[in-house]
Amino acid sequence: MKKTFFYLIVLSTTTVLFAAPQIINPVQRHTTSFAIFVDSTTNVRAGQAILAYRDAVENDGLSAYIVSANWHSPDEIKSIIINLYKATPPLEGVVFIGDIPIPMLRDAQHLTSAFKMDQERYAFQRSSVPSDRFYDDFDLKFDFLKQDTTNRLLFYYSLQADCPQKIEREIYSARIFPPVWDESKYTLIAKYLERIVRQKSESNRLDNVMTYAGHGYHSEALDAWNNNLTALREQLSQLSEPGSCLTNLYHSMSPDIKSIVLGELQKPELDLAIFHAHGEYDTQYLLGFPPADNIDENIEAVKFFVRGKMREARDRKKSVDDVKKYYQSEYDLPDSWFENALSDSVERADSLYSASLDLYSSDIAQIAPQAEIVIFDECFNGCFIKPDYVAGTYLFGNGTMIAGVANTVNVKQDIWSDELLGLFSYGVRIGEWHKMRNYLESHLFGDPTFHYYSKDHYAALDKLNPTQKDLRIWQKELKTADPVRRTLAVRQIYKIQGAGCESTLLEIYRTDPGWNVRLEALKCLAELRTPGFHQVLLESINDPFELIRRFSAGWMGVVGDDRYLSFLAEKVVFDASERVSYTAKSAIEKINPVKARQAYETVYQSTLPSASNTKRQLIYLNSFTRSADWLNNELLVNIKNDTLKTKERISAARSFRNYQFREAIPVLIDIAANPQAPSDVRIVILEALGWYAFSVDRAQITSACDRILSQSNLPVAVRNEAIKTLRRIANGVNDPVNP
Repeated sequence: MKKTFFYLIVLSTTTVLFAAPQIINPVQRHTTSFAIFVDSTTNVRAGQAILAYRDAVENDGLSAYIVSANWHSPDEIKSIIINLYKATPPLEGVVFIGDIPIPMLRDAQHLTSAFKMDQERYAFQRSSVPSDRFYDDFDLKFDFLKQDTTNRLLFYYSLQADCPQKIEREIYSARIFPPVWDESKYTLIAKYLERIVRQKSESNRLDNVMTYAGHGYHSEALDAWNNNLTALREQLSQLSEPGSCLTNLYHSMSPDIKSIVLGELQKPELDLAIFHAHGEYDTQYLLGFPPADNIDENIEAVKFFVRGKMREARDRKKSVDDVKKYYQSEYDLPDSWFENALSDSVERADSLYSASLDLYSSDIAQIAPQAEIVIFDECFNGCFIKPDYVAGTYLFGNGTMIAGVANTVNVKQDIWSDELLGLFSYGVRIGEWHKMRNYLESHLFGDPTFHYYSKDHYAALDKLNPTQKDLRIWQKELKTADPVRRTLAVRQIYKIQGAGCESTLLEIYRTDPGWNVRLEALKCLAELRTPGFHQVLLESINDPFELIRRFSAGWMGVVGDDRYLSFLAEKVVFDASERVSYTAKSAIEKINPVKARQAYETVYQSTLPSASNTKRQLIYLNSFTRSADWLNNELLVNIKNDTLKTKERISAARSFRNYQFREAIPVLIDIAANPQAPSDVRIVILEALGWYAFSVDRAQITSACDRILSQSNLPVAVRNEAIKTLRRIANGVNDPVNP
């Protein structure tokens, strides 16, 4: 018989300013709890479906609250979440159903994977990150700025300087938020909840997976694509069993790839779909314009291109004739190639052709996607502050999708988006897995308590619980044959021991045959930033796993040690993966672009003397020279020039957020520490210095921050940025695979 019981929840005083939230306590007693937050109107309009969802969650092993109110701010919700977390049993996750306030976070771009936008130049809604890390990471602290005047669900906050500058979530969270803004949203919520209640009673094993790699995502480096699939097979070994299926699609496989993807998505047996591609809030970019095979196709491609440029000029109210004259003079194009560019029939035909290349929300609305989980490793697909956002269209459509992972803003390519994905095979809840994805922009949509069926149900195995602190258990797990369990063990041993496990991590990297296990060990070593990590990079730069080589090259660049120059030069010249070669070229320039050219020439001429002066060599040599000129004759000159406009000095300083040239550190420090320099310039420079958390010279930055903080009459904004940079350098980057 199921036991019933009641909880006493003491709300913080911040919530009594408004009508008290209504809390329905759990019915069943379990070891952890879960909270369903819903706005009052949605609770009335979809109340029976919400209660049924609560029952399904409890039947699956979680005590579940329902908390409803006419919510006025994110702060009142967060205070309740923290109280529930402190209660018994402790809270492990939450879901937000309907119109729950949306935190729009500012001054926290270092907690994203790629989002870097001038907050002074662009409007608040565009330059802020919609993020529920406000709710699920209790250590992050924010100052309230304002509520949006057009979309009253949006609340703007600034990250405080004196809190951890790193995401480490206490709980997981998800949104059940329809992609429509009219009254139909209540029907969609109820319909979705009723569907997943039925699905949660089913036992669905993860044995059918589809992956898709779009154009430009892997920079057309097939070695990168192939290695990633090998690593995925290592995590999901059951996909090699009879009756299972792993379908891997690459954008160049067919000019009709869109139809193929739509067909694969509707296969009833599909369990998991993973998209690696570029995206927009309502678009998944599947296929770039296919390469031409003959002269006629090349001509048509050029015509298509210039027609698009002419329409772009028209739409921006620019001169169409000027565009035409430019391309005619630059490329000697005949008049006939520009004919009918603005005619309705030609424009419609071009539009239809473009639409055939990509997947739109309107396309998804016409089909029934069958995967229970979809991972959108794409920009903006989770931008739920806009109607028709992709993830929402999948979730509330005609299919059987239960949960999705998507990004609210742009996202960096290849940040190991399938790390520990093999835990799904053990029945891990998607929320528990997603809690390890520590980026502002990464969001869960749908039911975060969903998990696939496993005969060895992960949640029932106490010894493998991610909250398990018994070091002996994890040390024993390192000896198992399953690379998924070994990978998790590496992560947990590091969380327990920290720097005390450096020698263990080094041994694991050097001896374990599992690609994912070795990468996890390297990631933990990167967190430590010790001499042992610096040394092991000399080995990992030649690892069989392409992603390890690529990450190693990137780490070498941001560490900035001169001894890496020859290793990186060899990767630039010889590595089979274009992605590794490109990353190595970027990394070697950060160490020193002049020395980079010298190292490259030495490697190239000593190993390929007969190939000297090839086109590729000349391109690279010129690139190193341009980088040196850009750094020494433009960026550093501009940033030091106190007669230059402040805006131009700031623009130069912002470049170092992406290009952490080691040579720039002394110059940046001198200006940041100069009380006579404009505060706006000092602030941007201090922020840029925060991106040097891996640097071998980072002690100079922390020392400079300490000196700055000791200055008298220091402007508050400069003080806050110095504190923030000091914490960023001390704590390390948010995710070490994305330095």
